[in-house]
Amino acid sequence: MKTKNEVDDFFEPAFNTEKLMKSAKRKSTFRITSVSFFVSICVIVLLILLKMQLTPYFMHQKIVAKELYYELYGANIYTGNWQENYQLIGSSATAPTYKLLNGKPLYLGDLSLNTSTIEPTIGSSELEQFSYKGHRVMNFFHPYIQYEAYSNDLNRLDQVSNGKLIEMSLSFDKPYTYEQVIGLLPKDVTLQWNWVNTFTADEIASESSAQDRTIFKEQEVVGFPTHAKDGTPIEEPIYSFISTLEDAKKSGGSYQEEFEQIYTTLQNGQKAITDKSIEIIGVVVVGNKQQLSTLKNQPYIQASSFGAIVDIF
Repeated sequence: MKTKNEVDDFFEPAFNTEKLMKSAKRKSTFRITSVSFFVSICVIVLLILLKMQLTPYFMHQKIVAKELYYELYGANIYTGNWQENYQLIGSSATAPTYKLLNGKPLYLGDLSLNTSTIEPTIGSSELEQFSYKGHRVMNFFHPYIQYEAYSNDLNRLDQVSNGKLIEMSLSFDKPYTYEQVIGLLPKDVTLQWNWVNTFTADEIASESSAQDRTIFKEQEVVGFPTHAKDGTPIEEPIYSFISTLEDAKKSGGSYQEEFEQIYTTLQNGQKAITDKSIEIIGVVVVGNKQQLSTLKNQPYIQASSFGAIVDIF
């Protein structure tokens, strides 16, 4: 039996042009739909593969910027190892934050890439604020700004029970070099962190003329630690700080402009930042109440503020 071909329809007596056109249109639509579906699948697969390749790269860039931020900002605040979670939608990364009190870590909570860099605080007055974890938030007072009131928690050490390890911020009466700071502090008090003067003359003038002068909180100040994340002393912390600033200027991500401004201020028209460019205007120290009591009535201390207080053992 002879197989019927579409061409034969043209020689049929009842040849129907409309019927043939509909048949051709259906087949054309099917072909177009099939090709479009195949192309769409290929594009989706390609996009998924591309995302799987690019997501770790972009997340790493964000982690580096966040890590650099917390290496410069935050008095005695460290970040732990980042845990990265890659998903097709909603990839994330988190890291623990903590303080060090003579090598003893104090957990502050988890940090994510979307976490605000300035954490909220709560308290009855500006001079006495707490984190939502219940820790005292340290205050810092710039030596070139005159405040109506200063915190003087060195005079409240007797209120702390024995067997406690105390974190305390000290705001200086003027800027000092790092070497001078080492010479000023008693040997049995641990120097944990250094507050660096990153303010321009215009910023100081603006703050000095403001009705409500800023008392800087521990999350807002810029400086460098004297101990690494594992609690071991850093050999040359001031040069480590300069190196971190140079890295931040290159890999700062969304904080790039802020890091560049800090670098330019400290550079002060010179070719590069040196140890002599770094002015220390405050510190964080750690000790028990007997050790910290040796700091009372020292002329270089303008203000003092309690931070975290934990059991020694």
